[in-house]
Parts: sequence; structure tokens; C-alpha cells
Amino acid sequence: MGGFVLAKSTKDIDVLPLTILALRRMEFRGKDCSGIAWVESGEMRVVKDSFPIAELSSKYALNRVSTSLALGHTRYSTHGKADPRNAHPHLDCERIVAVAGDGALRNYEELYAELVERSHRVVSKSDFELVAHLIENYVRKGLNYTKAFAEAVVRLEGIVAAAALFRDGSAAIYTSHQPVYVGLGRDVVVASSTLSSLYGTVLGYAVVEGGELVFISSGGRVEFADLSGRSVAKKFLAYDLGESLVSTDGYPNHMLREIYEVPYSLLRTVSAVQSRYLELASKVALRSSRLFVIANGTSLHAGHIFSYYLSELAGRIPIVVSASEFPLYYLDSVGVGDAVLAISQSGETSEVVRSVYEARLRGATVIGVTNNINSRLTRFSNLYLPIAAGPELAVPATKTFTSTLVLLYILAKSVSEVSSKPVSKILSEAWREVGEVYRVILSSLDRVRLEAEEASKSISNCSSGYVVSRGITYPLALEGALKIKEAAYLHAEGVEGGELRHGPIAILDRNMFTVFIEPLEPAAASDLMNVAEDVLKYGSPVVLVSHIDEGKERPLAKIRVPSLKRHFMPIGIAVALQLLAYSLARYRGIDVDKPRRLSKVVSTQ
Repeated sequence: MGGFVLAKSTKDIDVLPLTILALRRMEFRGKDCSGIAWVESGEMRVVKDSFPIAELSSKYALNRVSTSLALGHTRYSTHGKADPRNAHPHLDCERIVAVAGDGALRNYEELYAELVERSHRVVSKSDFELVAHLIENYVRKGLNYTKAFAEAVVRLEGIVAAAALFRDGSAAIYTSHQPVYVGLGRDVVVASSTLSSLYGTVLGYAVVEGGELVFISSGGRVEFADLSGRSVAKKFLAYDLGESLVSTDGYPNHMLREIYEVPYSLLRTVSAVQSRYLELASKVALRSSRLFVIANGTSLHAGHIFSYYLSELAGRIPIVVSASEFPLYYLDSVGVGDAVLAISQSGETSEVVRSVYEARLRGATVIGVTNNINSRLTRFSNLYLPIAAGPELAVPATKTFTSTLVLLYILAKSVSEVSSKPVSKILSEAWREVGEVYRVILSSLDRVRLEAEEASKSISNCSSGYVVSRGITYPLALEGALKIKEAAYLHAEGVEGGELRHGPIAILDRNMFTVFIEPLEPAAASDLMNVAEDVLKYGSPVVLVSHIDEGKERPLAKIRVPSLKRHFMPIGIAVALQLLAYSLARYRGIDVDKPRRLSKVVSTQ
């Protein structure tokens, strides 16, 4: 993940300072690498390295460079670790074009093999370098730069936003899903991955939607088109984003921004999975004597949902245990033939890293699942699978949790089918499935947010509460309770629905809320709704998170979750719970990004 800025002056004004400023404003999208490309005397120049843009500018004395056309990038590592070679922008062999991008190419392995066979020198592990070589390939065939770019992006599969700077001073942009913004200022054209990075630079902007291209001529003329080549008319809107919202890209805080990134993060995750590593991980999980799943906090809840996925799809029942407990009661029995699936969004959680290290010493095979490929977990694992959700700045995990669920679903599906079906086909099927999840969640986010806000009003004055469910959604009760605690500072306890009557129900009253997550299993759902009727009689304010539009009216708040395939329903429900916890926190005046006493990475016990 990352973000790019392409700036062009129509009157030879130096655009490098505004490019650097724009990149600094989008560092919430990642900053472990950065780079700048520009054209000088007809030659392509690039400086890039494995640190943020401010350090890059200082180290390479960019204040001495003056250019009227620049392409900059800031990066979060998903394909290839933080290394100067993996930093964007990337060049082709003949230095015709510089390319910077955001997203993940799910056909990376296929394109890589094709380009190497055609004698292209691929020098990085970053998937977006392949885009530069693809463009070069079409230029070699006699196409002009505009047509070469259009032909190249048609070949790209996955979630992609790419900008290309050509040595003749022209440029091109394409996006498959996420919006890209093109702004017009006084004597300047600026295109960027984020609207907030254009602050103070442009007067108006147009939104480039998924499946659209932008061409900027060497003279500064801007044209919009679709993939078929047809011209697209664009309305330029007045730029009115307030300065206070620049650092969070137009949202009141990072937590809400990251919840709204969930649909795109899901696509990024499935695009980032490489078939050879998925096949290895699947065979290790399938053939191991025992499979341990270790994690802490939100990642542990994802691990519990994985146990449902794996048992239902592959008939394997893993041992899911807190990484804090694993060394106490399980580690001494671990040995050759066992496998450990270790989940840590940061890859630096001390209990996870310590457990993985000790398990490998005893001969276990370790599969790491992490959002940080530069972490100790990746170094200590035999192989790892990237969550690839992009950086998450708010302490409460949101998009990393839902992306972890997608990755674990793909792994469980692969374990069940790897012996009978090519992994490439499994990934293609997963892409189609997740594509539907992306569309449904993206289209329902605003409605779910409004219903979560209304529901939070009904329970915001309570001092404590339960989050209750059964079956595959029971771990979501644990996760929902955790979100309410860490975001809203309200005590909440995750309870299995069948256990509610065995003690917990005794203390319910009007000061104690109950959030019911309607189970996906019909028998469990019917039983839990009977429990909800009893809870209402005791005066407890009730919120129902449900995927069913039932006709029966009840005196309770309801958050309607869009209907999805069974194994993806936990993702939709998780988003609803995240928005509920977020709304509760806002009503209570809490800084949701930085809960007290909590940090993003728990690196000490």
C-alpha cells in the first residue's frame, strides 16, 4: 500500500516542494519507503530509499532540484520488504517511464514470468515494477505512450491505482477500484491518491472512479477516458476540505477512515496472496500432526473464527490458544511434525514472537500471518502470508481484523482443496467471492453507520453490558466486547448465548445493555431470540445485530448487516460492531484513535 502524487506546472514553476508536502500529508498510508521521479533534459531521474520523504529530501538534497513535473510516492510494504530497490517510482529497462502505484497485483507471478522471459531486468520484489516493464513492452511494439499505458493496465488484475511519468513530459493515471483525485490550481495540475494531500494547492478537483484513466499531455491538457478508450466527461468540484481534517483525509479521526477502508483492504488482501506460498502453507497445515493457532487480542478472535472455517471446509480442528498461554501448557509438547499458525497484525507482539521462536527450536513449522512483512514474526517464520491491509494508525483494530478473516478463509479453503485443485484456481474463485463482498459492504457502509449511531444512543448511558452470540459468530461477541472496552471505555463482556442464562442474566437491568448478534445457524438463532425476549422483560436496553429483515417488531435498536455468503458474514458483522463501538466512543467524548493505556504494539509482557 502507499500513495502517489503527480504534479505538473503549465508555466515552468517548480512543483517539487508541493509534491513533497503532499507526500508528507499522506504518510498515514505508509512511509517505510519513499521516492521522487522527474524529467531533466529529456532524461528520467529518480531518487528513492527506505525511509520517509522528509529524510529522503534531506539525504538527497532535493531542495537543490527544480522541476515543473514530478511523480512522488510513499510506501507501506506488502510485496517486497522496506528496501531502496522496492521503493517507488520504478523504471523500465530503457528508462522511458517511471511508475508509482498503490494496491496489489494478484497476477504478479504470471506477469513476472512473462516479462523475464522477454528479457526484462526486474530488479525489485515490488509488484508495481512490472507495470513499468509492461508499458515498455508495448512501446517496443510501436505504440505511443498513451496507448502503451492503456494496453498495460488492461493486463493488471487485482486492486490497482497507478501513475506513469514519461520522459517526454506527459503522464497517465489509472485506477481499478479506489478513487483517485485530479486537481487544478493556478498554473498546476495535481493528481493524488488522497484528496487531503491537495489542500492549499488546487481550487477544484475531479474524482477518477474505478475503471477510468487520465492522460496529461506534455502541455498540461487533461483528458479522462474509460478502458475502452471512450472519453469520460468530468465535473470539477470546488475544493473545500477544512485544514483540521487534512491529517485524517477528510474523516474526523483515523478509526472511522480505516473502517471505511475495509472494502478496499479486503481486495488488497486477496490480491497480495501469492499462490506458491499459499500452497506451501496449505500443505503444512494439512499434513501436520497438530496445528496450533496462536495470537493475542483481536488476532486471537480471528484465530477462533479460523477454527470454524477449517473444521467446516477441511475437516481439521486446530488447537486455538492465546500466545500468552501457549508457552505455559503447550510448548513443551511441540515437536517435529507439528505446525504453528501465528497471527499478529504488527508482527511484533512479544508473546507471539517468543512462542514462535521457541516452537521452531523444538522442530515445529511456523506459518506467520501478519500485516507487517518487515517484522520479527516474518523473520522467525518458516513462511508467512501477508494480511496486506495497509497501515492502521488507530489503536482499535478494524480493517486489519476483517482482512485477517479474508486471508484465513482463503487459507482454510486452500487446505480443503489443495489436493484436488490448482491453487491459482482457488485464488481466482476467492477473488470473485471477495469482489462481491467488497461491493456489498461498500454500498452499505453509510446505512450501517447511521443505524449504529442510532443504536449507540440507546445504550450510551449504561455502565456495562454483554455482547452475545453463538456458533461461528460467537468469537465476534468477544471481539465486539473488546472494541467497546477499548474504544468507548465501557465494560463489556462477550458471552456465548447458551451461557447467558447460566448466571450472567442475573445482573441485567436498565443500566446494563445487551448486544445480540443473531447467529447464522437457524437453531441457534431461534433460541437466542427467545433469550432476547426475556432480556427485554428485565429492562436491559437491547441492540440486535442481524442479517435478517424479520417482520416482528420488538422494542430494541437494530443494526442490519447486509446478507453475504456464510463464511463472509463475520466480516459484515465485524464492521457493524466496529461502527457501534466507534459511535459509543464519540457520544462519550473519547479520542478513539488513542485509547488510554493502550498501544498499537504490545511488545512487553
